[in-house]
Amino acid sequence: MAKTLKDLLLALLNATLILLAICLFLGWKLASTVDDITTGFSEKVQIVGPLKDEIRGVRGELTALRSDLASIQTNDSETDSAVGQRISAALTTLDQLEQKMQASQARIAEITDSPDEMINSAIEKTADEIADRIIAIRGCEPAS
Repeated sequence: MAKTLKDLLLALLNATLILLAICLFLGWKLASTVDDITTGFSEKVQIVGPLKDEIRGVRGELTALRSDLASIQTNDSETDSAVGQRISAALTTLDQLEQKMQASQARIAEITDSPDEMINSAIEKTADEIADRIIAIRGCEPAS
């Protein structure tokens, strides 16, 4: 009886140590994966910074082009109505482009100022994908 209890306690201790080792290994892998994700996002945010500056430059060029077209339209009284209409259409298009660029620049600034939202979104998406895979492995996937 004592030997049986001793063997049971040893088996319980072994099982506990094995589970502890598995949990530690999985925790270590999770920590390294989170570190890799964080590093990847910080690199991507650093890539977005120059893009933000480039958009500023393009917006400046669009503004200069708009002013050039407006000066051509007002200074050249000999232009016919078709050219004047084309210049007006070009100015309208430039206004629309500038609005789109301004929206893009605001979105890029938001991303570079708060990468935490991007990281949280990526973690949530990854967790959802992992949960879907686990459900599929278990065979509990709903019929499509």
